[in-house]
Parts: sequence; structure tokens; C-alpha cells
Amino acid sequence: MAWISVHEQVVGGKLRTLAKELNCSQNEALGMLVTLWLWGINNADSEGKIIGATRADIAKVLYVGLNEEIDPLKAVDALITTGWIDLDTDLYLHDWGEWQEQWYKAMTAREKDKERKRRERAAKKLAPQQKAPPVKKEEPAISTSEPTIPQQPETKNKAEGYTKDFEEWWSVYPRKIGKGDAYKKYKTRIKDGWSPAELLEAAQNYRTKVLNERTEQKFIKHPKTFLSDTTPFADFIKTGTPTVSDYIFPDDNEPEGVAAIDIDNCPQKLGESVSFNENEIKDIEIME
Repeated sequence: MAWISVHEQVVGGKLRTLAKELNCSQNEALGMLVTLWLWGINNADSEGKIIGATRADIAKVLYVGLNEEIDPLKAVDALITTGWIDLDTDLYLHDWGEWQEQWYKAMTAREKDKERKRRERAAKKLAPQQKAPPVKKEEPAISTSEPTIPQQPETKNKAEGYTKDFEEWWSVYPRKIGKGDAYKKYKTRIKDGWSPAELLEAAQNYRTKVLNERTEQKFIKHPKTFLSDTTPFADFIKTGTPTVSDYIFPDDNEPEGVAAIDIDNCPQKLGESVSFNENEIKDIEIME
């Protein structure tokens, strides 16, 4: 919105002189100046030079609202003679830069602001069109070392959880399958009241039997079956005091006529050969 500044210095001798020239009041003369300056905002440059306008053009501007008794052309001449308009090759509004300095400062600031906003709008329009530089994908590093062979997961050594008695039993039993299940049954039989020695004896005797009979592997009982709740192992636990014939001649294969040879504290296991002297013989029974 256009505006002009009217300084208090305007009201003075120069204004009175203009009023006398036009035979009007100072207020009428001031109104004429304000009309001229408002028109000058769009028709004069910052130095006050009136662009493309003649005295007649100025007279037409002043005619609007002017007292009918005042001739507009005489009003223009009075403005020139009293120094409100300077006449050179061109017409100039006197001291225009001084009177309207604030206006031009405001206009300059406005133009700068408009230019700044214009650049911002242009930048916003350009931004979507500017593609971001492609992100360079990192090439996978090429290893010069020998390829690593995937390690198979280590199988847990279940033996770490087995008792020494069971390991001994397992080493004797003639079929190695389902060790974990066999161990469960082994522990259950121990809880039932069977001793490790009895279970070991049963395994040893069963081993001797299948070896002597040359039993095929597929017909040998699974360990867990041998130790099952029906206690088939009990058939291989002998009762009473073992005799030497049990060690030397297992499974009733002793020579004809020998019923038993009883030795005190015999250290051998069933099925193993044994040596002894006559002082160690407790009793010999000969069958006729």
C-alpha cells in the first residue's frame, strides 16, 4: 500500500507563499501537495524526476478536488514558482528524496524480501527434481583365505552323565544300542533294589550265553529290553555261592562226572579260566 510522509517543516513560509499565489487557504495548498506527492509515488523516480508527464498531465491530477476558482495549469505554475516543483530539462518534485526517504527505504526492503521469497520458491520447485546421488553399494570383501568348513555341532558326550557302575555294565553288555534309554532303565532297576553287582552279573552271563550260542546280533535283546520292568535279566543272576565249575564250565558244560569245584574267595568272573592250588579247594563233589 502506497504512503507518503508529510514533515512538519512543510507547514511554513513556503506553504504560505503557495497559498497566496493561488488565493487559497494553507490547508487547501497542503491538500494540493499531498495529491501531487501521492501521484508522484508511481510517476517519479527516487530522485523525484517526473517520468513521461507534462505540465498538462500534472494539471489533470490536481484538478480532482481542486477549488473551481483555481485554474489547474496556474496551480502547476504556482508550484514551480514557489519551489515545490523544479523545472530543468524535465520536471522534478523538489526534495523528493529527502521527503520520501522512508518510503524508498521501505520499498527497497520490500523488493529484497520479494526476491528472497522468489528464490525460496524456486528452490522448493527444484528440490524434488534433484535426485539424490545413488548410494554406492559396498562390494562384499573377497577373502583370500581358505574357505572355512562349517563345523558340525559337537555331540554331547552323554557318558559324562552316566555312573561308573553303568559304564562298566555297558562295556559288558553284548549289544550297543540305545545307551540313554538303557541308562534310564538301569537307574530304575537300582531304585527297585537291584544292586550294580547283580545287574553286571546278569549282563556278563547273558553275554556268555549269546557268544556260546553264536546268537545273531538282531536277536540279542536291546539293552533297555534286557533291563525292562519284567526283569528278564533276573534269569541270568545265579543264587548261592559260586563254584569253580561255574567259572570254568559255564552254562552246564562242565565235564561229565564233575558236579562242582568250590573255591574260597575266587577272584575270577564268570566264564573266565581260573587257576588254583590244592590248599584253595574247599570241596570237590564227584558224581558217579
